[in-house]
Amino acid sequence: MDRIEFDPTVHVETGWAPECPICGQRADVYKRKIDPTDVFEGWCDRCGGNVRITESAVQEAEAAGKRHVLTSWMRRLSLDARQQTVKREDVARALRDSPSYSVLEKLDIALSVLADMTSFPGYPSSFDFMRDYPLFYAVGEDEAAFYVQELKRRGFLEGALPAVKVLAAGYEHLATIQKSGWQSNQVFVAMWFDVSMRLTYDSAIEPAIREAGYKPLRLDRHEHVNRIDDEIIAQIRRSRFMVADLTGQRQGVYYEAGFVAGLGRNVIWMCRKEQLQDVHFDNRQFNFIDYESESEAKTRLYNRILAIEGEGPKVQKELK
Repeated sequence: MDRIEFDPTVHVETGWAPECPICGQRADVYKRKIDPTDVFEGWCDRCGGNVRITESAVQEAEAAGKRHVLTSWMRRLSLDARQQTVKREDVARALRDSPSYSVLEKLDIALSVLADMTSFPGYPSSFDFMRDYPLFYAVGEDEAAFYVQELKRRGFLEGALPAVKVLAAGYEHLATIQKSGWQSNQVFVAMWFDVSMRLTYDSAIEPAIREAGYKPLRLDRHEHVNRIDDEIIAQIRRSRFMVADLTGQRQGVYYEAGFVAGLGRNVIWMCRKEQLQDVHFDNRQFNFIDYESESEAKTRLYNRILAIEGEGPKVQKELK
């Protein structure tokens, strides 16, 4: 995708030091002066490249005190999504869907990011504090520096900031995380296996997961020789997160989703709109993708995955 450049016939000149309205850093982002005039657009390294966002969307994040969350979300947008204008409703949904990680979870995320940004073992990571701290889900550079210093204290990193190296102990820790499913590319899909749901899976759930860079697993389409209940638990443990469609109100789906939530992993809830009122009241508190068509289900699920988990390993590998 081509970089959005300043055009004096399209953009308002903002002086010698224009700033990104999202992250506030020096960036080539400008306000449009021709229709649509409420849009900022341009290029911001910290936000991950091209930016197109409405003024009301920026105000939504600012009013919530979560511009840093919006920056993190922008970094995870796909190239296709960056061609669209981010609107207020997109930001409201992103802020609602973005996970609230604990300090320990952010430490693991930071270690994973540093390793991903290392060309070869033993080489310094290319992580840049001013540009890349949103990848840690950090509020700013100071918080990102805290995670790096703590990882060094635990023996996972060495070197002076900003040039740090991931040590063997760090890679060993990441391998342990991956085996637990936290960094897996597998997504467990729990849903009613009735023929009436075939189109929902084939045209919405499966393609949305794959396009986001993950591998869907639906147990009735998975070959195995184990007892079904043992295989369910084993595959759930290997999965990074779950997509649970409660259409049909199957008890097994409730059980499997509860097990995933108990492991501390994300569950993305779905249900056909006309059946949402049938969902158990304990579960109705969650933010459901209540869909009326397969195309709507696919689009909303894809966007929800990017907002909560970011792009999967497949997409990240293709972009390198």
